[in-house]
Amino acid sequence: MLYQELLAKARGEQKADLVFKNARLVDVFQEELSQADLAVADGIIVGTGSYRGEEEIDLKGQLLAPGLIDGHLHLESAMVPVEELAAMVIPRGTTTVVADPHEIANVAGIVGIKYLLRTGRSLPWNFKMMLPSCVPATPLESSGFKLGARELAPLLKEKGIWGLGEVMDFNSVIRGAEEIWEKILLVGDRFKDGHAPGVSGYDLNAYLLAGIMADHECTTPTEAREKVSKGMYVMIREGSITRDLSNLLPVVNSRNCSRFFFATDDRHPGDLMQEGHLDFLVRKSIAEGLPPLRALRLATINAALALGFRGIGALAPGYQADLLVIEDWEQLKIKQVYQQGKLVAADGQALFAVDPVVEDRPALIFQSVRIGPMAVSAFKLPTGRQFRVMEIIPEKVVTKKGFIWLPTNYNSEDLKKRDLVKLAVVERHHRTGKVGLALLKGFGLTEGAIASSISHDSHNIIVAGLAAEEMLTAVKAVERMQGGIVIIRKGRVAQSLALPIAGLLSEQPLPQVAGRLQEMQQLVEEMGVKVKGAFMMLSFMALPVIPELKLTEQGLYDLTEKRFVTLTID
Repeated sequence: MLYQELLAKARGEQKADLVFKNARLVDVFQEELSQADLAVADGIIVGTGSYRGEEEIDLKGQLLAPGLIDGHLHLESAMVPVEELAAMVIPRGTTTVVADPHEIANVAGIVGIKYLLRTGRSLPWNFKMMLPSCVPATPLESSGFKLGARELAPLLKEKGIWGLGEVMDFNSVIRGAEEIWEKILLVGDRFKDGHAPGVSGYDLNAYLLAGIMADHECTTPTEAREKVSKGMYVMIREGSITRDLSNLLPVVNSRNCSRFFFATDDRHPGDLMQEGHLDFLVRKSIAEGLPPLRALRLATINAALALGFRGIGALAPGYQADLLVIEDWEQLKIKQVYQQGKLVAADGQALFAVDPVVEDRPALIFQSVRIGPMAVSAFKLPTGRQFRVMEIIPEKVVTKKGFIWLPTNYNSEDLKKRDLVKLAVVERHHRTGKVGLALLKGFGLTEGAIASSISHDSHNIIVAGLAAEEMLTAVKAVERMQGGIVIIRKGRVAQSLALPIAGLLSEQPLPQVAGRLQEMQQLVEEMGVKVKGAFMMLSFMALPVIPELKLTEQGLYDLTEKRFVTLTID
């Protein structure tokens, strides 16, 4: 952007609109601090030095830093409307987000994407959205919609659409499959986000020929180094379940630090309340030994340069005045947040309205739970003696596959003795009545049932329990709420959280949602569950692109054998 009309203010011949006096400016280009004034006009930084302003704010030596940039996140993971998420993260310093809407797109297609886009653009942050590349994520499950290049093309004209979202189907990219390559070619030179866990060597070479520029799925130093060496940017991810910062931070050094930046991917209500957003990643990085100015560099200009954003991410002439007044350096205590030179948050509180955007309530979003007819028999195990088992690995979304013998006339007590529960996935988009059934080990539930309309990535209904009758009751309760999480105890609904927006989001404020989830977690622990984040863990048991054994409404899928397998062996 060119700003000829602001030259006199940049030269100091005219007063700027706003001047921050006596600031310690964070230079993210050189990882240095400097003492100077910073002048703003028309929402743009016009200069640093000694300036006069129509309004002057004396920072008295406090730090002034650029706003933080989240390189990749799923808004839906916060489980609240976009405006509620913004009211939580903007006061914590996040002024730019890059959202991938593939969760809601799998439920409500283009209508869902536009729903989030419209709200996101109305808020005081830089809101960028990627076109979801994998709707559905895989043909192994039934989603609400299928979005190819033809369906996505009109969205490229929408304000705020930035590029192509995480390309999860890396095998199809590597093989040159026409459907995914049509989407890659559709976006041309726009940013293409990656999703290639463990991909290396010749396969990585082929993947990168698609022009994919970054990856947030690195979990080991070796993987990160190889991807950087081949020209990729590595997003250091610290979500609620997938926490990779501690593993990857030792890789960052003065020679390669320009190739790293931060992303949250999936952060859930409780963690947003208790830990924070990008501010948490910066604090944790500093605590683990990354120099503070380098941590801020990863959270600002590195992300901007990698993603191709011009004019954000730094304190320099011509850059947008997205500014953080930082009171406490070590704890990253953010006193004030400015977006385009306007004060939007102070002392941890949003200063903008969080009323929802007034609009119609599309049926695709607000009546999204459509299950077919089913009976109690759908939740009863087939006759057999030896069964395949999905085994939970603590704090991981991958599972181990195993085998178990059950007595001929087994019952719920036999399951409990072996730390087993029944797991079912119920198709909820097209009223097919399909139900996939499995056995899950390590969850710990000893009574009742738990059901949720959040199950990645197609978001069918997932339910865990012992008694078939209670599992059906839980599914029916989710249907009545048109989405949500339900706990059944002694045959009745004991606790629930309604998620009427696509079966993914509540209409309640984030603190209220976080509080309810905490209460529900405590209740399921009383019912024997030994998994922290039980509802999140359940949601990933239906994702058949993560090893080893996962469940969809079509049945058990074995990632190692790359085929559907039967529940019973003998």
